[in-house]
Amino acid sequence: MSRNLILLTISRYEEKVQNIMYEYSEHPIRPLSELEVFVGNILGRTGAPSKRQRELSQTLKERFDEEALQIISWITKDDEEFSPEALERSIACLAVSLEEGHTNKTWRHGDHIVSFKYIAATVCLREVERLPGY
Repeated sequence: MSRNLILLTISRYEEKVQNIMYEYSEHPIRPLSELEVFVGNILGRTGAPSKRQRELSQTLKERFDEEALQIISWITKDDEEFSPEALERSIACLAVSLEEGHTNKTWRHGDHIVSFKYIAATVCLREVERLPGY
């Protein structure tokens, strides 16, 4: 997987997360945090979440899971069994995501979306567990 393709994958992931942050926010000028999207739980601003926030959290989690699965399939190319190429792609994605300045996307107050590295690390671990003899 070329560096440009990895950067494109990271960019697509960040775009998807950012879209979810705004789409599921109750306030158009205050998007959800990346953490809320990543864990799939809208945190109540005043304490306990409202009934609406709990309902939104459920669909938010489902939406994020779908988007993350799509990104994972781009990395692994939908391999069901161990594939050296899938392991190589996941390691490359993790390495690029850990580099400083791999992205220019910011979403609020200059913050960057950083959760792609957790997706890449998860894929790496899964691929390592698939290694023959592991």
